[in-house]
Amino acid sequence: MKRLLLIAALLLLAPVALAATDAAGWLARVGPALRGLDYQGTLVVVAGGRVDTLRVFHRVDDGRERERLVALSGPAREVIRDGSRVMCIGTGVAPVAYDMGQAGRWSEALAISEAAGLDGYQARLGQPGRVAGHAVQRIEVLATDPWRYGYRLWLEKRSGLPLRVDLLDGQGRSIEQVAFTDIRLDQAPADADLMPSAPAELERVSPLPPHTGSQVGWTVPAPPAGFRLRATRPLPDGGVHLLYSDGLASVSVYVERVGGGLRGDARRQRGAVHARSFWLDGWQVLAIGKVPAATVDRFARTVRAVTASG
Repeated sequence: MKRLLLIAALLLLAPVALAATDAAGWLARVGPALRGLDYQGTLVVVAGGRVDTLRVFHRVDDGRERERLVALSGPAREVIRDGSRVMCIGTGVAPVAYDMGQAGRWSEALAISEAAGLDGYQARLGQPGRVAGHAVQRIEVLATDPWRYGYRLWLEKRSGLPLRVDLLDGQGRSIEQVAFTDIRLDQAPADADLMPSAPAELERVSPLPPHTGSQVGWTVPAPPAGFRLRATRPLPDGGVHLLYSDGLASVSVYVERVGGGLRGDARRQRGAVHARSFWLDGWQVLAIGKVPAATVDRFARTVRAVTASG
């Protein structure tokens, strides 16, 4: 009887284990696809009640990535990336070059591809389908607690390239969508398609320095599970910018001096991005991130000055 029960248990558990392994395997293909493929297409972003359309060009020359995203709706703007150099061009202002990390890519898919091994997320295999005329496999990366959003990805079956990414709330509803409406794979863009429309040179500006463990004057003693301090930047008059992340979602906490006597608080939301701020005793605390409202509220409420005794 014990042997029969053991066999039954293994049969019941096997599909779950295989599905989880398969989902992780699919996600592992995303990074090489995003970094290594030539492609061009039209991307639609639906977020915060707005619909934006972009043209995407991506080419790899002997390991050197070149990419250009051009807005086809709204104000004229574009992002150009050449290796580690990035430029953002907007309307009516001089071109601005800055380090965007992974933000130069068309979505957060590269970071999402690593979420299967992160605390707070669980990856599972979904149903096959079609996006922009291509056969795809759906993968769900679900949040296991209310502190972060989940994701749903549609990966092109042959390459693993994400053709659609949805951001999900706690009930599994889509609150942001990024999807190709047409895409040509393995078709390298021409040099002209990758060139910025402005004559300025692409530049690299240093990102936030990583946190070294030294005291920075302010801290969040008990951030939500999975979030840890990744980078810090001092601000004038004893203020600081703290960047917390779980490896996928991130929250910036700003502590700055303000005029004495100010007291109060405020909440703001733009699409999936929430912000929470407080004014008290000559200081302003602002927490902002693409996370649920409760997450930024916890960061803003619990930030504390580091005392001399630690």
